[in-house]
Amino acid sequence: MHQRTRSVAGLALLLWAGPALGQTRDPEPGAYSFVSGAGHGAALWVNPGTAGFNRAVHFLGHMTWDRPEGGDWSTGQYTAGFHSRVIAFGYRHDEFQAGGQGDAYTAALGVARGRNGFGVSRTWRAVGDAEGSWEIGYVNHGASGISLGLVWSDIGSPAVRDTVRHERLVGAVTYRPPTTSVSVSAQGNYRLDGGRFNGFRIGGSVVILNGLDTFALAEWDGEGDFMALRLGATLGGPRGQLFGGAGLDSGGNARTASAGLTYRSQER
Repeated sequence: MHQRTRSVAGLALLLWAGPALGQTRDPEPGAYSFVSGAGHGAALWVNPGTAGFNRAVHFLGHMTWDRPEGGDWSTGQYTAGFHSRVIAFGYRHDEFQAGGQGDAYTAALGVARGRNGFGVSRTWRAVGDAEGSWEIGYVNHGASGISLGLVWSDIGSPAVRDTVRHERLVGAVTYRPPTTSVSVSAQGNYRLDGGRFNGFRIGGSVVILNGLDTFALAEWDGEGDFMALRLGATLGGPRGQLFGGAGLDSGGNARTASAGLTYRSQER
């Protein structure tokens, strides 16, 4: 989960879908990425529009621990993925805060033309009578260091554990000056059913040492109330990266902790 995916630092932060907190959840790796990002991991969990840019084979693994208010730390989610050229496949297992557990499987397919990428992904869920869903994504990596991303998610408003995951448009922009190791990003989340602004986030990353990429991002809901802060870092080289991150609630309490590993083969 190397976030030069976030290089353009991106974020589809951990958003619990719908009002029923803990009834369903998004892939946690997306909590540390923006849909304007590029690179491995993004096709599966963030933006299928990036799928066509990869020419190497990537193996991805990520694990998350949750600590609900008044509770103890416990495993919340783990994921595994594979990405090669224009296709990507992933598996995740969720432990829901409201009780119960479930599995999900995602496949993504994309094509890149110049600086533009287009893609589609499909998720199947093994959670009771949960319905599957589609996502369509687009990304543009501008020569000036500005990247744009747009994802139409949860097409068809599927129901998962009695919670409707309403269709959303998620758009983001990232600016990484070509001669620096710093990036800044902003992302908005708009619910199509009912026409409601769900929230937004801002963040940035900076390389402070060779191979050490740090980042921070903050998120607000549609009413402008502060929701969460994410902090993390990625360490590694061109073949492998280690990721670590933490999510804090509006009161500054740690609610999630994440760790991930990415292996990248030689480019073909």
